[in-house]
Amino acid sequence: MSAIRRTWRVEGMHCPHCETAVRRALAGAAGLAQVDVSFQKGTLTALWDAALLPETEIDERLREAGYGLVRGSKSAGWARDVLRLVLALAAAGLFYLLLTRTAVADWVRAFPTARAGMGLGALFAVGLATSLNCVAMCGGIDLAQSAASAQRGVRPVRANLLYNLGRLCSYTLIGGVVGALGTALGITNTAKAAIQIFAAAFMLLMALNLLGGFAWLRKLPLRLPEALSTRLAARFAGKSSFAVGLANGLMPCGPLQTMQVCALSAGSWWRGAASMFCFCLGTIPLMLGVGLLSGKLNRRFAAPMRYASAALVLAMGVSALANGLALAGAGAPAAKPAGEAGVAVVQDGVQYVRSELDYGGYPVITVRAGIPVEWTLHAEEDRINSCNHELYIPKFDLSVTLVPGDNLIRFTPDAAGAIPYTCWMGMIRSTIYVN
Repeated sequence: MSAIRRTWRVEGMHCPHCETAVRRALAGAAGLAQVDVSFQKGTLTALWDAALLPETEIDERLREAGYGLVRGSKSAGWARDVLRLVLALAAAGLFYLLLTRTAVADWVRAFPTARAGMGLGALFAVGLATSLNCVAMCGGIDLAQSAASAQRGVRPVRANLLYNLGRLCSYTLIGGVVGALGTALGITNTAKAAIQIFAAAFMLLMALNLLGGFAWLRKLPLRLPEALSTRLAARFAGKSSFAVGLANGLMPCGPLQTMQVCALSAGSWWRGAASMFCFCLGTIPLMLGVGLLSGKLNRRFAAPMRYASAALVLAMGVSALANGLALAGAGAPAAKPAGEAGVAVVQDGVQYVRSELDYGGYPVITVRAGIPVEWTLHAEEDRINSCNHELYIPKFDLSVTLVPGDNLIRFTPDAAGAIPYTCWMGMIRSTIYVN
């Protein structure tokens, strides 16, 4: 039988780098020539000789690499996309309720953090959580370092250490650059809210891409220009693992680019560099382990890892969205306390209210409209941390840096309603009720 040009739809492609992985899975297969893979179209096109290579073998090769040929009609694929979207939105909504209406919120807010930047301990934990995504997207590069070492008869330890060291240096350098840029631009609280919402949108789109399907999303990925990516590939071809790791910082990865956006609002070059350093440091244990155990890694785990990564990125996206909305002055109001707790007392035309700062939350207070408020928020030194140390009320564009002892906050509410307020990162949220 002579070869014919055939196009198949491929499932499981979630980023532009999957094109290379699909080509690699089919490399050397008799009966395929002129192979062309398109992430944006979700297709594989090649000259195919069915007599030399059954379609089932193509599918088997792809599934060994974590992909597969799509079965069924286009309408069936569209229905699967809709179902995935509904399930993803339901999961996002459920996580939001879990984060804002249960004790999970207190656990998240009380996560130990350093005073530098956005919380270096928390960023390290984010890196640990998203390392599944790193393996799904960059694991092939990591495995390639091990394979290249094996071909030279060298143990893969050195190559993997150099590769991850290159990543660490690249991420830190980029964090310092974007942190300095953010300082020069002067990031306001409104800009921080916009950055958080943009980062959240990016992560949510990335999570949907990781789930697979959603052909319309493939036209939206942020990727390096083809000419630049080709030049970089040629530049680092055959180079050391350290150089490949350095180039890794330029890859179009959702969580990575989201962290770069966050580093932009870090406030200084060194905070931006420290933020990216801690984030990358968190991704290293799993990446290093995968590289060292690559000979025993079954690629059939690629799809489950991708789905687990999608769930983590989705959770972080919903959290970032909630934080951004809080900084913008939106979000669900906190519950009113029972009794007279936090209720202002009017004396001589001024209403006074006194509250205590808690480690993982701000107090709810109740005041009256049209009367100046003098709110004393007492803070014990051991209750002030890197998240709650700066209080922000979007309604009045009022920021207050808390110090040990009594902190006096003055404002005049002009109408009845609920006024949300938050910490400088949008993580700790509370409400001022106006009667």
